[in-house]
Amino acid sequence: MEHLLSKRQNEIKEKTASFVQKQIPPQVAAEVDRQDLFPHELMRKLGEEGFWKINIPEEYGGDNGSVVDLMVFFEEISKALPVLAWTAGDVLLYGNNILKVNGNKQQQDAYLPRLARGEMKFCFALTEPDAGSDAANMQTTAEKINGQYAINGSKVFISGASVSDIAVTNTRTDSNRYGGITSFLVDTKSPGYQATPIKKIGYKGSDTCEVFYKDVKVDACNILGGEACLNRGWEQVMRLLNNERLVLSACALGISETILKEVIQWVREKSRNVRPAGKFQDLEHEVVAMATELEAARSMAYRAGWLESQGIDCVKETSMTKYYCAETGKKIAWAGMRILGEKGQAPDSVTQRLFRDIPVLAIGGGTSQIQKNIIAKLIGF
Repeated sequence: MEHLLSKRQNEIKEKTASFVQKQIPPQVAAEVDRQDLFPHELMRKLGEEGFWKINIPEEYGGDNGSVVDLMVFFEEISKALPVLAWTAGDVLLYGNNILKVNGNKQQQDAYLPRLARGEMKFCFALTEPDAGSDAANMQTTAEKINGQYAINGSKVFISGASVSDIAVTNTRTDSNRYGGITSFLVDTKSPGYQATPIKKIGYKGSDTCEVFYKDVKVDACNILGGEACLNRGWEQVMRLLNNERLVLSACALGISETILKEVIQWVREKSRNVRPAGKFQDLEHEVVAMATELEAARSMAYRAGWLESQGIDCVKETSMTKYYCAETGKKIAWAGMRILGEKGQAPDSVTQRLFRDIPVLAIGGGTSQIQKNIIAKLIGF
């Protein structure tokens, strides 16, 4: 794949791989999972190394990188600690990208330089108990009272909600299903905002929360994009989907790569002590199938990333990529657990941890079923 990347992207790949080697040895990754605590220290170190600048415009102190730059970063981090990639999304996707694409100049001036310096974290509050895949069914409301908006309602499965400075909160401001949604930049220190972490089996440390809003007051200037973007929140969300699908696909690639490596090492070690040679050829063939599907997924993902970076309409390609990479990742993880057997169940097995992490990639950013719906329409059904 390296020949398809630019010099800058290969530098990001090497720099991220070096960071992973130095800062995220297996014991550190295992401890983050065991403690189930947000990785504040690793996030700080990522900021010190300049990673938060990747996709921020140069005028705000950034590197003006593309979605392919992000994919390279997210894939490398996910090889060692997927939850760190997930929490990095609170800055790179739900801060930098949201503001770069949908923010007005006042909001970009206020937040992008601070995000570039690693001084802030954002989170994205969309999902509700009765509005998951059908996100437009959201019931959290924002009502204008005396010049301010009062937000009331709840969100669920919001990553980073108790550790972020700003919650990009999607609300209903009109009865129109798609034309009545508004996104607000909500200060998480505001009275009436409460975020409570939820326990999960995977992506431990992501600070996934249930969020409650009780008369949370927000000024009109904190509508994402400014007051002119009242009731235009759905359009804003749609503009972000391609990047989110591609980044999550890259996370699946990184996880799958690490599982594949552990499985190959185990099969090779087991084969050394067995005669006649070739007794484990059936396992080798299964691993070959895993490796081939991973390579196909990687090629698909980076081709879609290139299309997106060139401004080419590629909703079909990004949906196919998200669907295929997530499902291939789950398939590889399950095959890895089956091949490793008892070793895969051991606490020190990397595969068992990644096996718990990877299923959410077929849910977040649009489930595999939603991706199929999108693809079906785009191929003529």
